[in-house]
Amino acid sequence: MVSIDHTARKLLSYVPYVLVLIDLRYEGVKCGRDGSVDHHMEMGKKLLAAGQLADALSHFHAAVDGDPKNYMAYYSRATVFLAMGKSKSALPDLSKVIQLKPDFTSAQLQRGNLLLKQGRLDEAESDYKKVV
Repeated sequence: MVSIDHTARKLLSYVPYVLVLIDLRYEGVKCGRDGSVDHHMEMGKKLLAAGQLADALSHFHAAVDGDPKNYMAYYSRATVFLAMGKSKSALPDLSKVIQLKPDFTSAQLQRGNLLLKQGRLDEAESDYKKVV
């Protein structure tokens, strides 16, 4: 029998991904002269929502390459890495998001969570304090 605690924990583990999908849906990203970055971002969002993580990742890679100052491209790519279970790959992207947009608390919180899981408590605490 599955315990309620286990089920609740499992459901709560999906909350960050749902929040990111909502954030990606309503965050306006305008960049790139020819719209190719916008196209890659939109395709990546659609593929991520459909669960096609590898394809979404390739579009977010292209968006980052097309506009290295687009913090949402890095954040989206980090989200895909997290969904794929590749937290070590997500960490540099989250750090880049924070470097480009220091007031982006979702990235700060996600990075704090990753650092905590890696046992880097001092760094995680710093991120958590900035979020609060």
